[in-house]
Amino acid sequence: LRAIKSVLVVAGSLKREDPERAEDQVLMRALRDFNVPKIVTDDMPVFMGLIGDLFPALDVPRKVNPDFEKQVRSTVLDLKLQAEDDFVLKVVQLHELLAVRHSVFVIGNAGTGKSQVLKSLYTTYKNIKLRPVWTDLNPKAVTNDELFGIVHPATREWKDGLFSSIMRDLANITHDGPKWIVLDGDIDPMWIESLNTVMDDNKVLTLASNERIPLKPSMRLIFEISHLRTATPATVSRAGSYLFVIPACNISERMCEKIRVSSAGSLFCVLSNPAWILVISSFLFVGILYINPGDLGWNPQVFSWIKEREHQTERANLILLFDKYVPSCLDALRTR
Repeated sequence: LRAIKSVLVVAGSLKREDPERAEDQVLMRALRDFNVPKIVTDDMPVFMGLIGDLFPALDVPRKVNPDFEKQVRSTVLDLKLQAEDDFVLKVVQLHELLAVRHSVFVIGNAGTGKSQVLKSLYTTYKNIKLRPVWTDLNPKAVTNDELFGIVHPATREWKDGLFSSIMRDLANITHDGPKWIVLDGDIDPMWIESLNTVMDDNKVLTLASNERIPLKPSMRLIFEISHLRTATPATVSRAGSYLFVIPACNISERMCEKIRVSSAGSLFCVLSNPAWILVISSFLFVGILYINPGDLGWNPQVFSWIKEREHQTERANLILLFDKYVPSCLDALRTR
């Protein structure tokens, strides 16, 4: 029911923006555009095949906001980055996810551009005068008590935590600009379990002092992580999607068994290849933006570095050398 509600909310907003469009096209666009960001590259044909089976001979173009995409490209260039189409698309997809989700997981390996996607969208918001507020922290850098606060066992004195203090400060800001709490660190059940009520429909952080801090409509939780290896079933259910395929090396066998036993309302099945697990979840609380290693490749990082070289001849020679040797070396590494 929660999954149906989430899809209907997205489809309803699309229908109100384009009331003349047929309902099957609206539903197909809602299912496709808000789940494609979560799918790894290898599984994209599988997902599009499922969409094609549900909506045969139906091809609806992606909703495009030319003015916003133009602003994103301008911002990316101002940050001295490469305005690749795939990179701009990831920034736009993150913007779309944040518009409909209050908690978003940005997943990808180191070097895939997660931080730059966040930085580009934040700077775009600043350029269009939305007055964004960004506060980031590494939850693994402090203890659980230092993160959420603790009541001293002897004096019963309350000591505020880092996350609770940040969330309270953002909740007290009066303007309606986007407010981000970016949690940049690996997921650990010790701290993320305390955020379950924030990530679901309650949108409230309950502290040990009995204080309840609400997540205001303009506030967003953003998790910048590389994997879901240590995530619990409760977290996975809140990070659920219709189709989310991840390598078995990113999820422990013990956790998979716990998921299969304890997840009511979800369907989990193991493919014939034991190296992969297909997770079809019935929850859509948290949006997932998966940045694949192949979305950007090595070219943007290299070109941004080459542009910083002082001499034109050096820049030209470096481009020729990279184009000559790097692709063949990478192909050799992949095939051997």
